Amino acid sequence: MVKNLDRNKDGIKNRDEQIKAMKEAFESGDSSIVAQRIVENYENNIDHYQQLMDNVIKEASQARAENWDEQVLASRGVRVLTSEEKKFYNAAVEAQSFSETSILMPPTVFERVFEDLQKEHPLLSRINFQQVGATTNWVVRKPGAATAFWGDVCEDIKEMIDEGFETIEQGMFKLSGFLVVCKAMFELGPEWLDRYVRLFMQEVVSDELENVVVAGTGNKQPIGMTKDLDAAVVAGVYTDKTSVVLEDFTPRTIGKEILAPTTKGGTQRYTGVTLIVNPFDYASKFFALGAKQKDDGSWTFDNFAVPGLDIIQSPAVPLNRMVSGKPSDYFMGVVGQQKLESTDVLRMIEDQRLYLIRQLANGRPLDNDAFQVFDITAVGEPVPETP
Repeated sequence: MVKNLDRNKDGIKNRDEQIKAMKEAFESGDSSIVAQRIVENYENNIDHYQQLMDNVIKEASQARAENWDEQVLASRGVRVLTSEEKKFYNAAVEAQSFSETSILMPPTVFERVFEDLQKEHPLLSRINFQQVGATTNWVVRKPGAATAFWGDVCEDIKEMIDEGFETIEQGMFKLSGFLVVCKAMFELGPEWLDRYVRLFMQEVVSDELENVVVAGTGNKQPIGMTKDLDAAVVAGVYTDKTSVVLEDFTPRTIGKEILAPTTKGGTQRYTGVTLIVNPFDYASKFFALGAKQKDDGSWTFDNFAVPGLDIIQSPAVPLNRMVSGKPSDYFMGVVGQQKLESTDVLRMIEDQRLYLIRQLANGRPLDNDAFQVFDITAVGEPVPETP
């Protein structure tokens, strides 16, 4: 076990210098805000990060003592490493630091982070994640456009390409986070070090990714589901979509206001819809609406008698708002290379160091009609009786 590291009574020393140093580590953008947020996050969660490290160290010690087999290790999140991953982690173990590793973190490490994220975050599990290059062309179908034509056998098909599809060229933005590592973690070996790195990175990026998928402004970050792609863009920021007021959650209202728009004016079939709501709204508005008691007295939940309707909870959605659509119509491109960087000034307390994580990614809805935003303030309220 690693000793508990007591936080310095004076807090983090040279805090302004550390923020300045971290700011300089970022190349551009709102670096001062990001750097300050990272340091404040560390200050506010130091006990949690210490516990995270202690738990991994405890499990690793137990695994050695009890000689866990591969099946037990896999159940605890320890996976078989690729040769490239072993090379990366062995270099870090030998140097007792990530700062001395000259190679980039293998893309498979971050790919597995996303796999873990998707298991625990239903919204992230539904969107369209793809490994891409630094600049990506997205070919999307124009809403309502015909994509096949009748004609002579040798007729030019250029019309179909020009009229039915459009190409969107999208660059990448940088998602910057941090990784806290104490020296004891490097003594665990490559597999358990990988387990800790993925666990920590998952915590760092999960909330931020979900936030931008739902409400990203488009200004040096992805464009969220709630943004209007056709409205004016001011200083790089996309405008929020106008919310449609939902008076109730009856089948008639659901069909007219939520399901009908997914047919794009009758040009395509209804094949299901996902509603994304804040967890508080789910509990206070939708839970009771979907609860049904069976004849034997037992209860079933999320029964809305609507074919293909699914509800996902996400804290990224504001209270009294609901997003509807198909999460698979949100594209998130991720570049398969990451960097870990550190300097001595980023040491927070004895034997611990912060490493900056840089991941290139970008995302946006495939078209402006992919998602709707609703005002659900009135949903769940008693329906006034007719005089």
